[in-house]
Formats: sequence, structure tokens, C-alpha cells
Amino acid sequence: MSWISTFTRRHPIPAYAATAYTFSWVAWGLQYRQPDPMGSVGTLLFLLGGLGPLVAGIVVARLVGSFDEFRDRLFRWRVSPVWYVVSIGGPLVVLVTFVAIDSALSDGQLRLTGLQPLTTLPGAILIGLVLGGFEEPGWRGFAQVRLQKRHSALAASGIVAVMWVVWHLPLFVLPGTSQSEFPFVPFAVMGLTLTIIFTWLFNSSGGSVPVLVLAHGAYNGALGWSGLLETGNQSLAVLIIGLGLSSLVPVFVSGTSALSTDPESRADSTAPAR
Repeated sequence: MSWISTFTRRHPIPAYAATAYTFSWVAWGLQYRQPDPMGSVGTLLFLLGGLGPLVAGIVVARLVGSFDEFRDRLFRWRVSPVWYVVSIGGPLVVLVTFVAIDSALSDGQLRLTGLQPLTTLPGAILIGLVLGGFEEPGWRGFAQVRLQKRHSALAASGIVAVMWVVWHLPLFVLPGTSQSEFPFVPFAVMGLTLTIIFTWLFNSSGGSVPVLVLAHGAYNGALGWSGLLETGNQSLAVLIIGLGLSSLVPVFVSGTSALSTDPESRADSTAPAR
């Protein structure tokens, strides 16, 4: 066991990735072997696998001696209400805009007919929280923070994006998942653009994991609610190009080093790596 602790202290990011992958991929592998992968047992294994980044963050933070800092970010909910509005309202505004653009490109009229009934939106966001939001303690609360101690915020975002995309790979062959019906390259591009946007939100909110949990859940829920993934290649192109352009805004406005509305608020940017 001592060699694991030694390796983890020396290489916390590879150790984090290995722990997240192992935990999630074993659960999803067991799910794949179920007679009905999306039955009750399969669904439980699917949800369990989604906790891999959180579990990895907890385990590795304890081994490297930074658990108190990790826990503080996990419960850092006392931030400006503006960031909670942005975390939920931002994805909604952006995706509704993409639906309108997609409609205009299709028939020359700005219409929102592709949206699901508004009454279904709260439930969609709640599902999004369960299926994506609980990843954030690991990706942002642990990996992003540690990487930013040695790299610019943009470079750290790129590394996290790669880890995030690779983590999802088994889901592309698992029947019944959204990834199994999603082309890989657009998904990878979406992962990079979202990671940049999430980094900006995380750093701007002073490293608040609750804000990012809401943002990730709101995006996942609003994406399903928008219907953009159900209407063909043009809608997918609008989504990916729109997210790409959106991710450029914080880069040009805030700069690659901080990716924050206030460089001094960048999450733990001055804390020594441990």
C-alpha cells in the first residue's frame, strides 16, 4: 500500500485519472454484462460508475494531504447569487438561442418549436444533476485546481477535457446511453469547449463546486430539453459551433492564464501544490 501512497503523492493527476477510470469502468463493465444493461441493476451500476470522479477526488485528496482544501471547495456555497443565476440561466439562454438559430437556418424563421414543454424542464435539470453534476467535485474541485498550480487555466482546462472525454469512452459502446448515439468527434469538441466555460465559471466564483454542480446539471438537462440532439446534423453543427464560439469569449475577455472575471479570484491559484 505504501507504494500507492508514494506514487499518488508524486503524481496526483495520473493517480486521480487512474482511480476515476478504474472505479467507473469496472461499474460500467459489469453493467455491460447484464442481460438488460438498462434494467434496474444495470441502471444502478450506471449511476455508481458516474461517481468515479467524486470518489477519485476524495481518495487522492486524502492520500496527498489536501482533503481539507478539497472539502472546503466542495461546500463553498456562500458566493455571490450572480453565479447561481449564471450557472442555471446561462445554459438555458445559450441553448434556447441555438434552437432559434437552428430554426432560422432551416426555414428562415426564429421559432422555438423544438423545445420540450416548459413543465418538463425542472425534471430534466434534476436528472442532469444526477447524471453529470456529481462529476464536478473531481474534475473541477480536484483536478482543475491542482493543474492550475502549475499551468495556465486554459492549459489546465485542456488536460481536464482530455481526461473527461477518455473517461466517457466506455459509454459509447454501452447500449442505451446518450453517448452510444452521439458521434465521438463532436462529443470531444463539446467536452473541450464546455471545460473552458466551466473553468471560467469555477474560477470566477472563487472555486465553488456547488456552482459547477448546478451548471453541469443545468446544461445536461437543458440540452435534452432543447431537442437539439434529435433533429439532425445541422442542429448538432449549430450546437458544436455555438459552444466553440461561446468558449472563446472568456478566453479573449479574461485571458488564458486566469480564465476568471477577477484574476485574484482564480481558484487557489496562489496555494502551493501538495
